[in-house]
Formats: sequence, C-alpha cells, structure tokens
Amino acid sequence: MRESHLFFTLLLLLVLHFQAHAAPAGPLIKHLSSLLKWTRSSTKTPQSDGNVLQFENGYLVETVVEGNEIGVVPYKIRVSDDGELFAVDEVNSNIVKITPPLSQYSRGRLVAGSFQGYTGHVDGKPSDARFNHPKGVTMDDKGNVYVADTMNLAIRKIGDAGVTTIAGGKSNVAGYRDGPSEDAKFSNDFDVVYVRPTCSLLVIDRGNAALRQISLNQDDCDYQYSSVSPTDILMVIGVVLAGYATCLLQQGYGPSFFPRMQPSDREFKEQPSKEKPTLIVDSTK
Repeated sequence: MRESHLFFTLLLLLVLHFQAHAAPAGPLIKHLSSLLKWTRSSTKTPQSDGNVLQFENGYLVETVVEGNEIGVVPYKIRVSDDGELFAVDEVNSNIVKITPPLSQYSRGRLVAGSFQGYTGHVDGKPSDARFNHPKGVTMDDKGNVYVADTMNLAIRKIGDAGVTTIAGGKSNVAGYRDGPSEDAKFSNDFDVVYVRPTCSLLVIDRGNAALRQISLNQDDCDYQYSSVSPTDILMVIGVVLAGYATCLLQQGYGPSFFPRMQPSDREFKEQPSKEKPTLIVDSTK
C-alpha cells in the first residue's frame, strides 16, 4: 500500500515538473495525466452490493409434493388440526386435500371443483361445484372449508351440505359494502382466516385495505370440545367396570375380604349395652 502511494507521489511530481519547465511537452503531460487517473480508478476498493450472507448448517431442502406430477398448482396451503394439507389451486380453480406422510409419491384428492380447470360460480355437490381462480382457503373446528373465491368476488363454504356461498358473489363488480351476506361486496384481492377465539371468519380485503369479519355458527367452533373422543369412552367403561367389581366384592365376597368391617352376632351379644334404661310413666292412671 505504501509503495502505491509513493508511485503516485513520484508520478505527480513528474507531471508538475514538466508543466513548470517544459511547456511544449503538452502531449506527454496529457498522457501522464490520463495514466494517473487510470491507476487511481483501478485501485479503488470494490463496492459491496449490500448482501451479507451467513448460512447456518444442518438444514436440507427437499421436494415432498410435485405439483406437476399430480396436476395441482398450489397457490396457498392450510394445514388442518389432523395434519392434512388443503391446497387451493388458483390456476385450475379447485381445492385439493393432500394427506401425510408427504413424499414424492403423495397424491392429492379433489375436495371440490374440477381437475380440468373449468371455471364458474356453481354451488351444490363438490364434484359439480365450480370456482373462479380462488386464492385463499381455511377451515373451522368441524372441518368446514372456506374458500376465498376471488374472481367470483365471493366466499364459499364446503361442508356437509356441499358447496354454498356465504357472502358476496351476487354482483360481478368489485366493491366495498358490509351487511347481509347477499349484499356484501369485496375487492378482487382478498383472503380468509378462521379465528377460533371469536368464532369468526376474518376476511383480509387487500384491495379495500380493510379487515372484514363474518360470524360463524357456534357449533362449528365448539365441535372439537363437545365431541366424545375414544379416550372418554374408555374412561367411562373403566369407571363402570370398577363400580361393578366393587358391588360383587361387597355382596358375594364381603365377609372374606372385609372381616373386620362386618362383626358377627356373637360379638354383639357379648358386648353389654351401655345405654341407661328409660323410665316410662303411664299418664292415664
């Protein structure tokens, strides 16, 4: 570094010397000046692009579902409490469920819509239903699936009754209007999220820069808590069997198992009564 500074200093002195004592040597001075500028520009420290990367070891990226192989283009994924993946396919306008474990052999099962990519706004049976480039999906505790059917400007529900429309979709014009489900309007860019504490569906209406809310049926939110699990059934059976065994012990095997708890008649006879006699007076005489 010191050598380069010394070189620049000597070169600068040489240029000044020619300028002071050799005026006719103009071309030489120009060449020396351009050489000086070139050497300075070539020795500049390269500027950083602002990216400072520090990779952490121990992570591996692998493909567990190949969408092109199963005919699904997943735009957004939601995971249910059971670990199943619900993929909304915006390109083919359908909803697909993928069941773990995930691997390169995973296959998707059509929940509603068509694998052929047919679009429309048709409610009814899941196989006959049609969507129009949906971009959001979520589900409640009962397993009902809610779809942000963006190009239809509607929110659809996939439940026991099939596919229904619960909000929007009456008009083909985007807008911003609250109120009853048929009168509500949304933009053409929104998503849906299930919120358990408030038992509601949160609509992220990006086009209107607003958060909208739809109250749901309370039974759909409390479903997992009110349902009877296999563990509860086994616990009830265990309590019943324990009570039945206790009754058998007390009735059929009581004297042999609980001798001290049931004294014999002889013990009662041998023990004198400590109660004082009661004097009865006949008041009729």
